[in-house]
Amino acid sequence: MNKKIIGVLGCMSPQATANFYKELIKQCRKQYGAEYDKDFPEIFIYNLPVPNMFENVKYPEKILMTLVNGAKKLESIGVDVIVMPCNTVHYFYKDIKKEVSVPILSIAKETAKKLKSMGFKSAGLLATDTTVKSQIYDKDLSELGIELVLPKEQEKVIDIVDNLLTGLKLNRDKDELKLIIKNLRKRKAQAIILGCTDIPLLLKPEDVDSEVFDTAKVLAESTIRFAVRPIMFT
Repeated sequence: MNKKIIGVLGCMSPQATANFYKELIKQCRKQYGAEYDKDFPEIFIYNLPVPNMFENVKYPEKILMTLVNGAKKLESIGVDVIVMPCNTVHYFYKDIKKEVSVPILSIAKETAKKLKSMGFKSAGLLATDTTVKSQIYDKDLSELGIELVLPKEQEKVIDIVDNLLTGLKLNRDKDELKLIIKNLRKRKAQAIILGCTDIPLLLKPEDVDSEVFDTAKVLAESTIRFAVRPIMFT
């Protein structure tokens, strides 16, 4: 079977990157029945330490240069596709994409397509300030006829993400997220996008009575669908 080589540009959170790798493995098993070592595609993970850009982008040129160099390094070792399991870093998506010849999947575009395929007309977004203010999701959702609903409690979302980045998984933060999701639902959000890949480390879709989309899972699903031709192993 022809499997494409996957390059993972881990940009903002090592924890989220590690979780994304697990999701890739799960998708191999789910999509085409991978069982043994030989069944899985080659995966290169390059984790880049870049300045915190969750609330604002203080050093855009420096960050972009770091990310472009990382993407080029993955390209140089022969990957066939690059993915970035961080929503915030998609602030630079178009600029990075211009600098390499291999395709880069967009976490926002793949999530929007997933929502559209399931018939949703509106979605609430839990994400960092940079993701919200730079409108990373707005165009992809709008083009597919999906209305974006933003939480009124954005400052609380930022505080929770900050805690997660330092390794704190607090029950009170999980309860706060549940309340924010409940309020988004009251404002007619049919689904909820976990638009920061650190949030699923604390809150799972099954924790709430709503349609919740873990963007790490969505990206992993699209990555394996792109990289591996589904067949049954014998």
